[in-house]
Amino acid sequence: MPSYYVNRNQQPDGFHEVHIDDHSCPFPPEYANRAPLGQHPNCQSAVAAAKRQYPKSDGCAYCVPNCHTR
Repeated sequence: MPSYYVNRNQQPDGFHEVHIDDHSCPFPPEYANRAPLGQHPNCQSAVAAAKRQYPKSDGCAYCVPNCHTR
């Protein structure tokens, strides 16, 4: 199962982006701004976990496009 993390910093639209931790993202947040979400079977599960901490969370458009909804 892949590991995911959420960016602690809000994006300009108020969302926190969920990223897959496989080094595929061309625009990852700084390491200090990453909150680990652990391993998940899919991005939907990872985004749900992120929403418990940051209610306005969404998948990164680049590395988690299947869960990018905004």
